[in-house]
Amino acid sequence: MKNNEKIYSFLKSNGFELIQKDTSAFFGDYYDIFTNGSFQLRFSSSKSFETVDICSSKPNENWCDLALVKALLYNEKNLTNVTTIEEHRDFLQKELANIAELFNDRNYLTTKKSLEELGNERAKQMFPEIRK
Repeated sequence: MKNNEKIYSFLKSNGFELIQKDTSAFFGDYYDIFTNGSFQLRFSSSKSFETVDICSSKPNENWCDLALVKALLYNEKNLTNVTTIEEHRDFLQKELANIAELFNDRNYLTTKKSLEELGNERAKQMFPEIRK
């Protein structure tokens, strides 16, 4: 969690606010949720596996892996690569303005549809033997 101090400071300096926080006494599990009003970022760790997820600040929206947003922005085709927490931090610092553009009111419905399609494609790539 201490490694996140730099990205947390960056987010706060860019208008984000910490709105939810929980730390477990077990395994160092935690989650911290930040928002800028348009979207939320959730940094979490469960059993030492760290992730960063994103969702719109609109009511009842689902979280998605920040790696899918990266794949969308960079037009990545291989969706099975594991993105490290350090890569997520670097991506956020480099692309925050573009991420904000994806999640603004004008673009969000298109973004949501694209992220759902990428999530489905990632599932197909990861589990090609499973057909619906």
